Amino acid sequence: MPTSNTAVMKFSALGDIAAKLPFLRQMTPPPCIITSPLGKAFLEDEFKSFIVMPDKTIKSHLRLIRDVRSRGFQDIIDLQGNDRSRFLSKAFVLANKAQSHNGFNKNYKYQPFSQMAQKISRDAQAAQAFQPKPRDYIVLNAGSSAKWSAKRPPLWKWQEFAIILDERFNLPFKMTGSKDEIEYVSNIAEQLPFEAEIVAGKTTLSELKSLLSNAFLTVSTDSAAMHISAVEGTPTIGIFGSTTQKSIPNVPWATALWDHVYYPDGKLPKCTAEHSNYYDGIKIEQGLEELEGFLKA
Repeated sequence: MPTSNTAVMKFSALGDIAAKLPFLRQMTPPPCIITSPLGKAFLEDEFKSFIVMPDKTIKSHLRLIRDVRSRGFQDIIDLQGNDRSRFLSKAFVLANKAQSHNGFNKNYKYQPFSQMAQKISRDAQAAQAFQPKPRDYIVLNAGSSAKWSAKRPPLWKWQEFAIILDERFNLPFKMTGSKDEIEYVSNIAEQLPFEAEIVAGKTTLSELKSLLSNAFLTVSTDSAAMHISAVEGTPTIGIFGSTTQKSIPNVPWATALWDHVYYPDGKLPKCTAEHSNYYDGIKIEQGLEELEGFLKA
């Protein structure tokens, strides 16, 4: 396989990395990816070349600059777009004398590339031919990080969703989440009138990606699992209440639901950790109707 002389920098949250996958997959040869340990764990089943920054210490930053310099990349593509990545991009360009039209121009003036990459990712997915998924199981991803627990609908709402989905499709359920969400996910499973397999905390990131890729349908909070599912071409219903609509996957086989009584103008908040009854009026039937063509394929 040819060696790429291009590096792509993306740290951020897992969902943000997943949203850029269609862009990364189009790059030939595959780029070297400058990322975090979490990013490497998520991407290493598809990409082989990485430079990992283990933490945000000055020592790690200096080591990263040294490692990038040793590789002699011609282009450094910054998909992060924050102050830290701007500093690193400038350091990379100065160190390598790289001709990077995606980071800094010859006058070292920053030119953000993340928005362009996001558009390329959306266009690539929109043009992707939908491949029907096997009718094997439905994924319920009820979790979110503890910091954003306000993203989680109440237990009774998950019970309502699951009963409607069971009546409609009569498929097994797999419930995903992180290790620290096992108790929360188990409490939901115990309230269902049928058995659901709890895989929360039991999968690696590559296994989670495969699980979501092979699901018939995913119903998820605004989380990494939602983005991974959509990127993998799985019909996906995102449940929104406390986070911005900017997070909604922009692909034909994904949709988002929110409470139109709580948000009569359809404008969701930028992002809040405050708990409220954001989810009471959400109807899962609306999402199923919007994805009907993909669920019948």
